[in-house]
Amino acid sequence: MNYNVWSLKRFVHRIARLVPAKASIVDVGAGESPYKSLFSAAKYTSTDWAGTTDHHQYAAGIDVICPADNMPFSNESFDFALCTQVLEHVRYPEKVIQEIGRILKPGGMLFISAPQTWQEHEQPHDYHRFTRFAFRAYAEDNNFEVVEITPQGGRFRAIGYLMVWSLPYVFKSYFGRAGFVGAALFFYPINFLIALIFALLDPLDREKELTLTYECIFRKKDSR
Repeated sequence: MNYNVWSLKRFVHRIARLVPAKASIVDVGAGESPYKSLFSAAKYTSTDWAGTTDHHQYAAGIDVICPADNMPFSNESFDFALCTQVLEHVRYPEKVIQEIGRILKPGGMLFISAPQTWQEHEQPHDYHRFTRFAFRAYAEDNNFEVVEITPQGGRFRAIGYLMVWSLPYVFKSYFGRAGFVGAALFFYPINFLIALIFALLDPLDREKELTLTYECIFRKKDSR
């Protein structure tokens, strides 16, 4: 199992319970909108930029095609905003935070995640990795209160992930997707054991200064 994907799904399932029926939520950089069904009782709007490597193929399913730092919505239009694994793909992440702050109502909540440890992906649109201090600074500088900044596991989870996926990605560089899939299947028994051992070790890391991804909840302050 891909711990990163599982943890993100767990995070979004948890925050979906905070969104009441008929509340408005914008999913910024929604991609294939994998979480849309979790907000079926809410007024859900998806946005994405169709120019990234993986996005052009499903742009037709996006409600609004636009850059994340310049969305065609009025000020204070939404009760909630979701932005998962997007900030690393924009040149100026803080501009996206500012734009989301503009379209959120006072007291509105922003649910956000982005990686600290991850291989390059969606090249060439991969620009940043983040620390908890960066997220806190983004919040403080843009009229948000930090509700939580949670690391997605610690150093053992991160190191275990890199070990497990290193060989499949090396094989992919030589043999394409078939090499990736073949290596993932061939090395599955040993990789499963590695993932299990490092998962069991992870609670020893109390500080969790090295993690895969940060999962955050911000609340927009009422400046009036």
